[in-house]
Amino acid sequence: MEQHTNQAKQHKTLPIWLYCVIYGGVVAACIALDQLTKHFIEGAVQRNHGRIRILGDWLTLVWTTNSGATGGLFAGLSWSNWLFFIMTLIGLPVFGWLWWRSRTRSVWGQIAFSFVIGGTVGNAIDRIRFAEDGFFSGSVRDFIQVEGFFGIFNIADSFLVVGVIMALLAIAFFDPDSLLHSVMQERSARLAAQSGSDADTDPTSDPTPPIPTAPVDVSQQDVSAANDAAPSRPESQPIPTQQASEPSIKPTQQASEPAHPDEKD
Repeated sequence: MEQHTNQAKQHKTLPIWLYCVIYGGVVAACIALDQLTKHFIEGAVQRNHGRIRILGDWLTLVWTTNSGATGGLFAGLSWSNWLFFIMTLIGLPVFGWLWWRSRTRSVWGQIAFSFVIGGTVGNAIDRIRFAEDGFFSGSVRDFIQVEGFFGIFNIADSFLVVGVIMALLAIAFFDPDSLLHSVMQERSARLAAQSGSDADTDPTSDPTPPIPTAPVDVSQQDVSAANDAAPSRPESQPIPTQQASEPSIKPTQQASEPAHPDEKD
């Protein structure tokens, strides 16, 4: 059963070339969509007096540049460009390894890390392309504003957030080695071990039926025959009758001798 499951999982794994074509295309599509929307939204917003209402005042398109992270975090710091460069330099290889690792796992992880890589590269292009005060010091172009949300963001940020959420769901629920599957396998193994120990200690659960035995009918004749065949206990031999009677005969003869007086004379 386990071997069949492993074969099924291996059958669902895409060939390397096909995986690179499909999900490499997803990464490229994320980058292209981010850059194209930034390019066209800038002119459209300027032509509409700086604001385009999509869903009333709840969702609008504006235009701004941000030298920090989402919501302006770390903006204006002299060393923020190097911070974002180091984060990108470390993050991309890690995301790439996770993207490659997800090839043998769920589609959720494959799409998730494609989104994360695409969003990271999309914002990195802005920091390199519009650098003014040094390497990687360019500002990221943001244009999406949601009422109640603390900052303005762009398509690359959206891919990053959605990708991280999907990656967490894959790790927790959907991957073959997810946390949920690990807990379920551990629970199944514990229940199997417990049922096996109960079967060993419970005599009523022994599947082997007892061997039937024929009833023994012991009759009185069999008991008598067994007693006759048993060796008897040695007893004291009786005194022979002849020897015991001799002393009684002799006095009788002596007593009868005086009864014949003629013989004396």
